[in-house]
Amino acid sequence: MRFEHTVGRILELAAAAVPSRLSVTLGDETRTFAQSDRAATRMANALLGLGLRRGDRLMYWGPMSLREVDVFFATQKIGVVFVPFKDSLSQAEAEAQIRYVRPALVVGDGIMHRQLADLQSSLGVRVAVVNGRGPAIDLEEAFARASEQPVETVVDDEDIHAIFLTSGSTGEPKGVMVSHRASWHRSLAGATRTPSCGGGGEVNMFPLFHWAGWNFLLVAWMHLRTIHLTPRADAGSIARLIDRWAPESMYAIPAIWERLLDHGAAFETGSLRWARTGTYRFEPALIERIKEKFPQADCTSSWGATELGTGTTIGDGDLKLKPYSVGLPTPGTELRIVDGELTGRSNQMMSGYFDLPAVTAETLVDGWYHTGDLAEADADGFISIVGRRREVIRSGAETIAPAEVEAAMAGLPGMDDVAIIGLPDPTWGEVVCAAMVLHEGAKLPVVETIRSHLSGRIAPHKHPRRVMQVDVLPRTPATGQIQRSQLRTALIGRAQSEVG
Repeated sequence: MRFEHTVGRILELAAAAVPSRLSVTLGDETRTFAQSDRAATRMANALLGLGLRRGDRLMYWGPMSLREVDVFFATQKIGVVFVPFKDSLSQAEAEAQIRYVRPALVVGDGIMHRQLADLQSSLGVRVAVVNGRGPAIDLEEAFARASEQPVETVVDDEDIHAIFLTSGSTGEPKGVMVSHRASWHRSLAGATRTPSCGGGGEVNMFPLFHWAGWNFLLVAWMHLRTIHLTPRADAGSIARLIDRWAPESMYAIPAIWERLLDHGAAFETGSLRWARTGTYRFEPALIERIKEKFPQADCTSSWGATELGTGTTIGDGDLKLKPYSVGLPTPGTELRIVDGELTGRSNQMMSGYFDLPAVTAETLVDGWYHTGDLAEADADGFISIVGRRREVIRSGAETIAPAEVEAAMAGLPGMDDVAIIGLPDPTWGEVVCAAMVLHEGAKLPVVETIRSHLSGRIAPHKHPRRVMQVDVLPRTPATGQIQRSQLRTALIGRAQSEVG
């Protein structure tokens, strides 16, 4: 008999094995695995009652909540494709993503009733509301009436289970389609990153609009572990979470670790056994600081992409021997460097970009995913990422399109021209930098002024963190395109000389 590797089965298996164990916490809310499975089943029946069927797409818009977890696993049980998007998006950004995805239903949090009403009037999209009342279908009422009887929908593991939205080079959304099979293997591979984890569970600092947020939840549940969610990745929130639950594992990007390490108030540091981080480059001193603060913890780092899954891992012993390396390929992943670019393939790979066959063909070539990362490998096979071939900026866990930020900056007082580039940063990997040509006599605006100008136009994570003045932007003679690599090299040199 064929055993389907579907995402819904991950929860069902955990509920069968450890029904009374905590599955998830969020602030003061908790659920056991049995409760999570019952809620997902009831929500699945509610969605079926609204007419959703296998292959439909459901978009979710709202802040993190346990009801979002219910909706996610409900879609997995009935073969509906889950598409989360960032709750801090502007209305225009959200509408662009909805026009692209064309969902059968948008499920929104009641706190966003105004935005949801605007969606209905501007796009005519079908909307349902959870966690309160709103302008459309009351999904909470449908949930309360729904049955807890198991659904009979047959889901194949080659079906797409989720589409994760990321930015292309122009800022237009790209939907990374991930199959049930691929996420099953991503979840199973999580055991290589954390060999075991008992009752304390693990902290997930990622938001649930990001593939990594769901990946870490699925990894934990695949291995029958509690996942502790936090709606805010600030030091105080994480410190309180650690004090309350004594987790044994935590992953955080370097910027979050820096916040926690600089946190002034005392909190429990003895429970952590695995301290994990990941970006393509961070300062080795960060690992020493983590180990000093959390003396029982082994450190690991990993690198990956929404399209590929987790591509590399480097363990505690090698972090000191191989500074700035992202490590070796994860089990089941094959990596190679072609003309300086890192490419990979695995059983965790995406199925392609939704409705973008040409972009898919450019990115997946003969079965190999072209990352756009420039890389080198040493004699022992350890890989280091040394730059970007593509224009998109990778800051923390986000991808940011320079052209989108440049368009949003139009009309900034005193500015003649602007180019957005990513500058290396030990905390974020890269930070968004605005290189500006000013009117004669104009003063270079501070970052806060630029952020104020961009507020409501583009999401805050796309805002520049640095601003630098240039006399002229280098452009190609024929087409006038910004020569970003040339500009980036010049500004990196200038930044280094200013520090020196």
